[in-house]
Amino acid sequence: MKKILLSSLLLLVCHIHYAQVISIIGSTSPAGNWSTDIDMATTDNITYTLTNVNLTTATDPGTTGLKFRQDHDWAVNWGSANFPMGTAVQNGANIMTQAGTYDITFNRSNGTYTFIPAAQPRVGIWGPAVDSQNGFGGPDVDMTTTDGILYTLSGFYFSSGSAYFRVNDNSTLTYGSVSFPTGTAVEQGPSIQVAGGEWFVTFNRSTGAYSFTYPSIGILGDATSVGWLNDDIDLITTDGFEYTLNDLVLTDGEVKFRKDNLWTTNWGSLGFPQATGIQDGPNIPVTAGTYDVVFQKSTGHYLFTNTLSNPEYSVANVKIHPNPSNAIWNLKHDTTIDAVTLFDASGKIIGNYAPNTTEFQLDGSNLSNGVYFIKINSGRDFSVQKIIRN
Repeated sequence: MKKILLSSLLLLVCHIHYAQVISIIGSTSPAGNWSTDIDMATTDNITYTLTNVNLTTATDPGTTGLKFRQDHDWAVNWGSANFPMGTAVQNGANIMTQAGTYDITFNRSNGTYTFIPAAQPRVGIWGPAVDSQNGFGGPDVDMTTTDGILYTLSGFYFSSGSAYFRVNDNSTLTYGSVSFPTGTAVEQGPSIQVAGGEWFVTFNRSTGAYSFTYPSIGILGDATSVGWLNDDIDLITTDGFEYTLNDLVLTDGEVKFRKDNLWTTNWGSLGFPQATGIQDGPNIPVTAGTYDVVFQKSTGHYLFTNTLSNPEYSVANVKIHPNPSNAIWNLKHDTTIDAVTLFDASGKIIGNYAPNTTEFQLDGSNLSNGVYFIKINSGRDFSVQKIIRN
């Protein structure tokens, strides 16, 4: 009997002693490098797991991604390019992960693995600013997240009014602050007074930090220094309507404009150096040079002005007075004004005119008080200007 117990104890000790450690390692792991292992848990020395793991996106199959390996040693390692599931093989390719928070499972016997998105709390924006008719009786507008920490909202037009950040549609889990457009929201804090308009919103669920900023407009493509796969080169705006960028160096190739670094909203056209970009339009063919770029978000109009050339027309030769005005704006250009287009603050066209003269009076007596935009076409150029009715 003692011999049997001793043999069993020895087998158990050997099993424990020789239990393999399985880990993930790679540039897209939480450690962010190829030298630090993150050990997985197991109860049977076959199936290994990790929960709530934050991963980044693999961009280069040769240098980025993840692998599984045994006993912190490259002598035994597994990989496969497939994601979020596949069958890893010895010395296989790097696993090309996508950013997110995952529960990871790996089977040491057959190499199968899965990356399952971990359940994340939902965060929405709630209140009259997102539902002017129903107010706090209406639903949230849900934000998006890849890690359950940083949440974003793109492409939403707010009404002027109050709002909270809210977790899982639970009215007792609201976050607010008196600050706008940026601040730090606290649980059960006061409502945020949001100004009407389109905002790109971020909210950090851990710190409460939030921001409402104008949507970003960027340019990218094989004619730029960033190519098609990296973050855009952002243009600058002061009003959320007109975006500009000076001294952009381009090679012969193609570009596009897009909003908030997402392909959800992008503009393109075959016209160059100016045209009206359309949603999901073709890539813009450009000629090598150094350019000042103007883009209007609501209309899609764009203009590339070669800074090394001496163009016949200049968008700077437009004069508008008075501005603000209570009824009439006087427009003057060095050359003939071919067309004037009037837009409201959302970009909707509310008037078209063909002056065919160097001076033109725009009658806004029927307009409500507020901000408007006018596009002035003259020869080969155009200019978009903000006007105010008071």
